[in-house]
Amino acid sequence: MAMIYKKLTQSAPLYKLEAQGGTEGRDWDDGSYDGVKRMLIGHDTSRITYLECVYVKGEELEMRRHGKIGTALFEIMLVPGEYIKSVEATYHNPNRCRHTVITSLKFETSAGRTSFFGYKTAKKFVLEQKDLRLVGFHGREGDAIDALGAYFAPIPTPVPVIPATKLPAVGGNGGVAWDDGVYDNVKKIYVGQGNDGVSFVKFEYVKGTNLVSGDDYGKKTILGAEEFVLEDGEYLTVLEGYYDTIFGVEEPMIISLQFKTNKRESVQFGMDAGEKFSLGEKGHKIVGFHGQASDVLHSVGVTVVPITTTK
Repeated sequence: MAMIYKKLTQSAPLYKLEAQGGTEGRDWDDGSYDGVKRMLIGHDTSRITYLECVYVKGEELEMRRHGKIGTALFEIMLVPGEYIKSVEATYHNPNRCRHTVITSLKFETSAGRTSFFGYKTAKKFVLEQKDLRLVGFHGREGDAIDALGAYFAPIPTPVPVIPATKLPAVGGNGGVAWDDGVYDNVKKIYVGQGNDGVSFVKFEYVKGTNLVSGDDYGKKTILGAEEFVLEDGEYLTVLEGYYDTIFGVEEPMIISLQFKTNKRESVQFGMDAGEKFSLGEKGHKIVGFHGQASDVLHSVGVTVVPITTTK
């Protein structure tokens, strides 16, 4: 029987299908997750003895084990975007067992793959909920899997890929090229100054629920580095600054940098001198930086995406 366990949203219920099979053994419940990544199934000559599930929770993986691990293990690996549609199980009280256990399992995925494990007997049940995907298991266990139930949730709508635009770097052509790539947002900026301009930069980004630290570019001086930290809901819209040719430096270098967000402006890191530049695109936010650096910052550019969220 399918029971609405809780509502993920007003129109997206989570269903908990009751455990079926035997009535003995210890109860277990993995709960619900974002999906299933991998499974290991063990069986002997008459029953399913082991079930190991690796679930997806955000950007993390969580493992749950049930039953008793044996020598014969079989793996199901799901590719990104693939999910389990249904599980067909049979159950019986084999001669060697004192009570009813699960004897076989057949999994069907959204990619049309089926995987069968164990030994099929007469009594069967199917764990399936129309147009939903399996996101967790529960049941009963002892030396084998005695009973099995499952959680089902709506199939997520694919998130459209937001195209990123890389705006060319401005400044000089010295040093080595660098590129941090594309992220969801910028969280923190470090700027170090030397005698003549910007000698050092480093950026910290948001990717999903994680913070990702970029590399160091240029070289810190005894002046150290200043920080500009973005608040929740804040994003960069424009990078402004100056570049110029400095005596003793082979190629032009960045003299100053200033960052503008949807809420405020940073202080100006450096001086007004040389050629002014402004990098940004209307209706877009900055989600990455690139450029060239040696012991100083010679050039800087940005990567932008359309503003669809304040994440």
